[in-house]
Amino acid sequence: MIASSRSHLLSVLESRVGRTHRDAAGEERRPGDAVPVKTYLFEGRGPVPPDPDDDHGPLGTLAEMVRDRMLRDPYSPRLHLAEDPDLATIEFACHGDLRGFVYVDCEDPRHWLLHTFAPSRAADRFLSAFAAARSGVGRAALPGELLEIAAASGSTTGLTLGHERQVPGSGSGGCNSDFLRARVWGTRAGRLLSLLNSPGIFAEGLALSNVEVRHRRDDGQGAAFCVDDVRWDGRIITRGPSLTAHLELAAELQAYYMRQVATVESKYAARMEKRADILHGESLALHLTRPIEDLERFCRMVFSTANPFLLWGWPVMRGPRAASVAAVDLGFGQTLAFEFTPDLIRVFLPAGTSGGAVLRFHANLQHRLDPRVRLLDQDERDVFQL
Repeated sequence: MIASSRSHLLSVLESRVGRTHRDAAGEERRPGDAVPVKTYLFEGRGPVPPDPDDDHGPLGTLAEMVRDRMLRDPYSPRLHLAEDPDLATIEFACHGDLRGFVYVDCEDPRHWLLHTFAPSRAADRFLSAFAAARSGVGRAALPGELLEIAAASGSTTGLTLGHERQVPGSGSGGCNSDFLRARVWGTRAGRLLSLLNSPGIFAEGLALSNVEVRHRRDDGQGAAFCVDDVRWDGRIITRGPSLTAHLELAAELQAYYMRQVATVESKYAARMEKRADILHGESLALHLTRPIEDLERFCRMVFSTANPFLLWGWPVMRGPRAASVAAVDLGFGQTLAFEFTPDLIRVFLPAGTSGGAVLRFHANLQHRLDPRVRLLDQDERDVFQL
């Protein structure tokens, strides 16, 4: 269904997760008829800061994207603008003759919220192609620190911890690969998080993949709450009953993400003072508790353009224990530089490159290499301002 305005969108989404168990005709729904609403956090535009000569805005960007062959051929998308100037509906081919709908809220011109009740597999495939259709548009990734913020916004009723290590090892044995996933349910799930990640419980550590949180509206209406599954890939799934509570939680997470991106860009972006040829800004350091065994092969894997890192570059070895890479982040189409040693990675963020690239790299390291990796500044202070 195409949303004509914000109030109409609220009504459309509420009808999917609302508290009523009857449809529009008054007939009682079966329990399986309830459709989860999914909200995706996207970073919607580059460069940083936005080009002052680019006056067509996010809706112009969306219009260009739906004409891209990567979307047009398999999905036949159509863009429908709402009465509100920062809201649009993208209609796309979902399964054969069926159509799916993605509602793009770009009230913030750079950070977008995308809502859909399309089936998860169809929505994920379409939005993956959507993110790839234009440089500068990509999904947000939430490091474990931001997922803990989500857990603290209400009562944690479930969480998933995972370890999915696939990194090159030394010798000719290919990749060292191991996998572990633990799912915890219950009202005390949040209290178990610190225990499960404590040294000595699991020597390798476990990355926080998603949290299920019961969030109440922050307006004194104690009866209005949602049960949301917040995932590290920037996807939030709600099964209600309060859509307003869900949107409030999504907005809170978006604000935290925006704050971290702004902190990285304002404090650590490198910029050259042309008159004096002075370089301003600081590097960021990712401290590893698990040393990289084969540095050259690890760098080639990370900078191969493949998921999940989406980085391209050619590693320059500075000996067996050091490497440097000038890279392109394919998600945002911007550059950044890296220096590697077995237990430390330095990241240099040029002015104009999104801080979201650093957050995604950090989150991917948590899930692919070292769940306990820490992002620190030059004074060894935590970068995240939580």
